[in-house]
Amino acid sequence: MSDSFSIRLYDHARDARDFAALNYRTFRDSIPPEEPIDEDFFRSHHKWLLERYTPWDGARNTILVAEVGGRYAGHCWISTQTDFFTRVEEPWIFDISVMPPFRKRGLGSAMLKAAQDFLKERGFKHVGLQVVAHNAAARKMYEKFGYTPHAISLRRAL
Repeated sequence: MSDSFSIRLYDHARDARDFAALNYRTFRDSIPPEEPIDEDFFRSHHKWLLERYTPWDGARNTILVAEVGGRYAGHCWISTQTDFFTRVEEPWIFDISVMPPFRKRGLGSAMLKAAQDFLKERGFKHVGLQVVAHNAAARKMYEKFGYTPHAISLRRAL
C-alpha cells in the first residue's frame, strides 16, 4: 500500500455520514445484479436496518474505521449473531467495506485481521460472517484468512 493507513475506533459525530453512505453502497451491492429491487423500498429498508441494529451503540457493536491520509477509507462493523442451529450468540462481522478509491490496497485484509485480534483479545474463540455468492473477491479474502463454510444457503428461481 503506497499510502499510510491507520485503523481506529468509530466516532459517531465524525464518522456517521461516511459510515451510512458506505454501508448503504455495500448493502446495495450485495443484491445480485440480476435481481431488480425498488430503490425507494431499498432506501427505507436500509434506514430501518440502521435504526434496528444501531451500529453506533457501543454496548452492542464495535466499528473499526480505516483511514488513509486522514480520510475515511472503510470500516468493519462487528456485532453479534445468534446461531440458527445452536442458539449460541457469537461475534459476527456484519460489514467490511472499503471506499472505491482505496480498494485493492490491503485495507479489507487489515481490518479483518484487526477485528479478529480485537475479538481474540476479548476471549472469543470464533467469529462468523456472511458473504454473498456473487462477491468472489470477498470470498477469496475470507478463505485466505481461514474462513470455511458453516452453513450454506441455497435457493432457486420458480
